[in-house]
Amino acid sequence: MKGGVGKTTITVGLAHAFAQENAAGKALRILVIDLDAQANASFWFCGDQKLTELIESGRTMDAFLEDAVVLNQPRTLADYAHILTRAGAPPGDLCVIPCSPELRLIEREMTYFLSERRASLKEVENVVADLLVTELAALKEKYDLIIFDTAPGISALTEAALRASDIVIVPTVPDFISNLGLEAFCRSVWWANHSGSELQRTPWVVANMVKETKHHAAMLAEMRAESAAEDAGFKMFRIEIPCSEEIEEAGARVREAEGVCAAAFDPGASLIFAGFAKEIADLIGVPAPLSRGDSR
Repeated sequence: MKGGVGKTTITVGLAHAFAQENAAGKALRILVIDLDAQANASFWFCGDQKLTELIESGRTMDAFLEDAVVLNQPRTLADYAHILTRAGAPPGDLCVIPCSPELRLIEREMTYFLSERRASLKEVENVVADLLVTELAALKEKYDLIIFDTAPGISALTEAALRASDIVIVPTVPDFISNLGLEAFCRSVWWANHSGSELQRTPWVVANMVKETKHHAAMLAEMRAESAAEDAGFKMFRIEIPCSEEIEEAGARVREAEGVCAAAFDPGASLIFAGFAKEIADLIGVPAPLSRGDSR
C-alpha cells in the first residue's frame, strides 16, 4: 500500500503485543524481518547505535541477499537475527533481522545480476521467493511468529514475503485519498501471493489513524460494505486503530541505549495492539497475548 499509513508502527506494536505472556503462561518467540529500505522498523527496534553496528558487521537483510544471490556465499538467514533485550523479558523472545538503506540497491543489483544470466523479472522474483521460503522453513522451527515489514507498493521482496505469509495485513487510513486504488492494490496482492494451485490468500485490511469525523465514519462504512461483498478483494478486521498522539509519538521515544529494545508504547496504545493481536491470533491459530485484566 502507499506510504504513510502506519505499516511500521503496526509491525512494532504487534511484535511487542505477541511477545507478551499468553494464556499458556509464556510468550511467543517473535521474529521481525525488515524488508523496507527506509529501515524504520530496524531503527525502532535497535536504536541508532546498535543498528549502525549491525550494518557495519554485515548482519542485515541486504547483506544476506547479497551473500546468497550475488556473491554465492550463502549463510542461513537465522545467522542475521539480532536478539532484542527487553526489561523483564527472557532473551530471545523478540528478535529482528534489520535492513539498511542499501536494501534498495541490493535488490536492483540482484535483478541486474540475474538478468545477465537471462533471467526474466518473474524468474528473479522466483529466485528471491524460493530462497526466502527455504530459509523460513528453518526459521519456523525457532520462532512461533514471523512478521515482515514491507516497503510501499509491490517489489520482488514484497512478492516473496506475500508468497511465504499465512496472512497479509494491509493498513489504510479511512480517507478518500488513502483509499484510492485500495481494491486494485488488494487484488494485486491476491494474485501476487499465490502460484499454481496454492491457496489464494485474501488480504486483510485494518483501519488505522481513525479520527472521529464524519468523513472517516463514511469511508469506514463504505469500506466495510465493500469487504462484505461476495466478490470482495479484501476482508476487514473489526478493530479500528485510533489516531492517537501516544501512538504517533512512540517512535520519537526510541532509546538509543545499546542492547535495549524500547517498547515506547504507553499502556493505552499497548492495549489497542493487544486487541489487534487477539484478532490475528484467532485467524492464524496461535495463542493470543493477555491484556491487562485478563487471567490465565
